[in-house]
Amino acid sequence: MADDSSEIVKEQSESVAATNLKTLGDGPSFYTNLAYGNAVANQQAMNQINLAIVSKAAESILATDPREGGADIAGLMQLVKAAQTTPPITANPIAGNGV
Repeated sequence: MADDSSEIVKEQSESVAATNLKTLGDGPSFYTNLAYGNAVANQQAMNQINLAIVSKAAESILATDPREGGADIAGLMQLVKAAQTTPPITANPIAGNGV
């Protein structure tokens, strides 16, 4: 009986070790897939934001009266800049402005 008991404990230990190894081996692919899923969700959210910004800019362009002129154009340009993925250049060291 004692011999059978030690054999059962040994088999259980091997089973737990195999399960732990599988869990550790599956971890990187799980977290990689999770990261890809988060990246796709983030991209979809950014697409919705960009669509809303472009729609608002188009609405403002269509609602602009030609007599209103430059003030609305400047506002529209700010909306368009907000939709861009790169920030506007605020200082140009090449132009010699001392920065």
